[in-house]
Amino acid sequence: MSATRLLIVDDEQDLLELLVRRLKRKGFDVDSAGTAEDALELVKKNEYDIGVYDIRLPNMDGIELLKETKKVQPDIEVLILTGHGTIDTAIEAMKVGAFDYITKPYNLSELELTIGKAAENKALKEKNDSMKKIIAQHNGFNIIGDSANFKEVLEMTKRIADSDVPVLIEGESGTGKELFAKALHYWSCRADEPFVPVNSGALPEHLLESELFGHARGSFTGASQDKKGLVEAAKGGTLFLDELGEMPLALQVKLLRFLETGEFRRVGDVRERHVTVRVVAATNRDMEKEVAEGRFREDLYYRLNVVKLTIPPLRERKGDLPALIDYFIGKTKDPSKQLSAEALAALEQYDFPGNVRELSHLIERGVLLSKGSVIGAEDLLLPQAVKTKAATEVQFSPLCSLEEVEKVHIENALKQMNWNKTKAADVLGISVRNLYRKIDQYGLKE
Repeated sequence: MSATRLLIVDDEQDLLELLVRRLKRKGFDVDSAGTAEDALELVKKNEYDIGVYDIRLPNMDGIELLKETKKVQPDIEVLILTGHGTIDTAIEAMKVGAFDYITKPYNLSELELTIGKAAENKALKEKNDSMKKIIAQHNGFNIIGDSANFKEVLEMTKRIADSDVPVLIEGESGTGKELFAKALHYWSCRADEPFVPVNSGALPEHLLESELFGHARGSFTGASQDKKGLVEAAKGGTLFLDELGEMPLALQVKLLRFLETGEFRRVGDVRERHVTVRVVAATNRDMEKEVAEGRFREDLYYRLNVVKLTIPPLRERKGDLPALIDYFIGKTKDPSKQLSAEALAALEQYDFPGNVRELSHLIERGVLLSKGSVIGAEDLLLPQAVKTKAATEVQFSPLCSLEEVEKVHIENALKQMNWNKTKAADVLGISVRNLYRKIDQYGLKE
């Protein structure tokens, strides 16, 4: 945990120095200023948890300083120091955002106690804000599987859950990488803190940086107010970076710095901020190949790859099919339905390019299309027949280019998934954003 950061503002130099020395001995990180103007310069450069302002300052009083501070750092908690003759003014300060006031002469222990309460109040508000923005259900996931290779990964997950080291989760699309990221979070001491997922492939570079690190008011068109990023929302918990291989190179540099120091800047801001989070990343790409071909920073890869979990594809754990099928049927609107022996045999012969996620879609479709209490093989609409038909319709020249093959393959996937781009991207093992680029590149139309 980083120390609570304080800004003490008082024009009585002897008292100011006494306060700074005392509070530093108590473990606080303290800056000080003798004027409101100097204090505002510090506020614009640094992030503070608590401000302690004397109400009587030259040129600008403590209330005006409070108002100006809140414009720059809305979440700071401010204590007002006041004499007996200005208590009414101090109460007025609380109406415009002060946390509390203390009358002079005051007991230093009383001041420390009030600072502690202010710090607790700030931490509570931050946690509440995070929980409002991030819906993370404590037990909202199930990891099902009893095959040897799957159990091995599960046991490793349990062993490293309480560690703070970064984890890289590798696996094909649809294998359940996010479930393992949640397991790392909820099986750890961070379970009561936020679990915050970030999809690295879902947004353009400039929006992704703002989403991740936040932005300052006026930093770009439409930035009408300061905004916290998901890094801050995950404070004390777990930041899950999904589709890591899609992250732009320029943003990789900033992520590396954050991993090494815990520090970052919001877009358009000069202030350094610090949070403590556990970082878990996931990818369906061959990251060593991405590094070798210059698409991913080697130093960032090794910083994230402290511990690696490799999730086996469903075709390598067919023994788990019955349990998974029962689970997915149980989640549908008609959980009493059962799979026929023919349907189960068909699934056992299928390779599941979309892995567990594809299985859930197949079961959902089967329950919907089956007329009786039994789901037949024909109700699943397995893609083999479509694939065979597509293969016979397409005749490749022996000298056709890789682009031509890719175009036909992507078009077939889109047709099989009825142009549902999310499902097609899952089957192809690429991000939705990448799929849209390919559709534009090849001029594909529904």
